[in-house]
Amino acid sequence: MDSLFLFSAGSENDRLNKDLWVKGASLFIPQINNLLNTHTKYRLRINSIDEFEHNNSRLLGDILAKNKSDKSTTHRYYIFYSYILNKLGIEKELNTLEIGLGTNNPNLVSTMGVDGRPGASLYSFKEYLPNSNIHGADIDKDILFEEDRIKTCYVDQLDSTSFEEIKNKFGDIKYDLIIDDGLHSIGANFNTLLFALENLNENGWVVIEDIIYGSNWQSIDFILNSTNKYKTYMIATGTGLLYAVNKS
Repeated sequence: MDSLFLFSAGSENDRLNKDLWVKGASLFIPQINNLLNTHTKYRLRINSIDEFEHNNSRLLGDILAKNKSDKSTTHRYYIFYSYILNKLGIEKELNTLEIGLGTNNPNLVSTMGVDGRPGASLYSFKEYLPNSNIHGADIDKDILFEEDRIKTCYVDQLDSTSFEEIKNKFGDIKYDLIIDDGLHSIGANFNTLLFALENLNENGWVVIEDIIYGSNWQSIDFILNSTNKYKTYMIATGTGLLYAVNKS
């Protein structure tokens, strides 16, 4: 509970009523959105994933399905990733990073279940991108692995300092694509986004998967668009939302 101290009150009996900290925290995002909606005409635009489909989309979808990645089975994310990677150039030497490898430990909050295949999308991107370097990170140290053109390391998305482990393990490199398929909470997503924006190549992309509440991203989207450095997308996929940022 003490981690919510930013929502504490300067009142005599504040620490005896910490439930009010939780209530204050729950109000914060709706209040920010209310302020944005009241004082600007900004609205978060939602695209359909079908807008990004092209003749070669199914190739990546088949590779992901073969490797048991839900990016092509439960979800239709392969359409957007194929769009991005074909724009970047699938024959080029790209650097990709995915946060969240897909743990099969049933006791962890982000588990895929015991039948899940950790690293499924990393194997898929390695196959689809024959000259690229594939990186991944996860909170489950038991599923970390390394092989030709794939490296992984530990990260705790709710601890911003742990992202330094990525630089310690992989070096101070810039990425062409960074994917967040980890904890799927706004705080975890935001830490990944902050790291990603500082470590993207020009024309690079960040994609946040499995967003439940698009409204959580309205103010973030407003700020990013105000910089004129990024193009942003909120994408409806049929099974949820993706949020993407392109550094232009």
